Amino acid sequence: MSVELNVKQNTILCQECGEVIDTIDSSEGVKTWFGICTNCAIEKQASVID
Repeated sequence: MSVELNVKQNTILCQECGEVIDTIDSSEGVKTWFGICTNCAIEKQASVID
């Protein structure tokens, strides 16, 4: 599945909520990286414990 994102190059987005986590200075040519923000990580951890 392809999703078009309207974010600046070299941006890290949360794959859960879409929040911009950080921006990176890089010449690799990759537009967007995905990770999990702190809030989503805490929520995921809490749901696993329950």
